[in-house]
Amino acid sequence: MSNPAFMSVCIVGDRRQMKSLYRKMLRLQNRKKPLAENGFYYPKRWLGNLVTRLGADWHNVYCRGTWDNLKLDSESLYFFIESAWQAPFEVLHLIQKVYPELEIYFSAESDGWDTYLTNDQEGKFFTSRFELDMPPENEYYDTIDEVAERIGAYIGRHIEPTKDTVYAAIDEFDKTNEDLDAYINLKEFEVVKLCEVL
Repeated sequence: MSNPAFMSVCIVGDRRQMKSLYRKMLRLQNRKKPLAENGFYYPKRWLGNLVTRLGADWHNVYCRGTWDNLKLDSESLYFFIESAWQAPFEVLHLIQKVYPELEIYFSAESDGWDTYLTNDQEGKFFTSRFELDMPPENEYYDTIDEVAERIGAYIGRHIEPTKDTVYAAIDEFDKTNEDLDAYINLKEFEVVKLCEVL
């Protein structure tokens, strides 16, 4: 069984191109049958359908996933992707090629892939820079200050809000903690450019 990867996508730019992409995706997900036969659990929202509609061969583009939560408002087009093993950046590259007047922002993550990436350097659409997996549940944080405060409350002492201090506190907790139900896993989103990821 594959490990899932998750990616949120926000697209801004030329309104006509944004509407064109939105209509293509909407028509694909509203079809009675998928454009191309596939074995995905949401066959009409399979990314291979979109790749085909954009004029490429889905055999040549990594598109092993589906989209959901398609939304268009006055400012942006948004959708969420769940894929197998890794985020389907090749699909985003194809969208960029077909619609060059659009800016594509993403936030992608996967435990199995062990990579957390975003190209939203300024945090216009995706502000989270850390994922903290700690009882009772995973939470996302924008700053190391928020992370330090949350971990400090969990372990019962003040932690200076620097990355080095936070990671040192996690290492110390891992070494001294004997409670198997208590754990701290911190993941940091790396800021990259879309052209750098495949």
